[in-house]
Amino acid sequence: MKRVITVTRPQREFLAKAFGVTKEMVSYALNFHPVKGQSDLAKKIRSLAVQRGGFELVTAPASEVVHDADNMMRQHFENGWWWEADKRTGLLVVLDEKGNLKKSIENAKVADIDAVQREIERV
Repeated sequence: MKRVITVTRPQREFLAKAFGVTKEMVSYALNFHPVKGQSDLAKKIRSLAVQRGGFELVTAPASEVVHDADNMMRQHFENGWWWEADKRTGLLVVLDEKGNLKKSIENAKVADIDAVQREIERV
């Protein structure tokens, strides 16, 4: 997964002037560059960016399992199919690319998720 703090172009320019650095340094900081974005200066740039309305985004592969705030787990696949599971009830459903229910498993376990993932990848 990749982290980035997103701000507007004027905010980037402000950050560069505020810290007396180049736009490239601001970019290194906001993109958490593995070397140039790890200094104390980079941390200060990120902190001010967030204080001024920037927000952190985390990117993940499209097929990554996502745990949502609503107690759901979801995974989308390149073929358009997906599964979702309710962590409270244990109900896991498999849907095709049109959103049609293809399978439902009550009280799903981790082994069920693994089997569903392999099944969807074969579609």
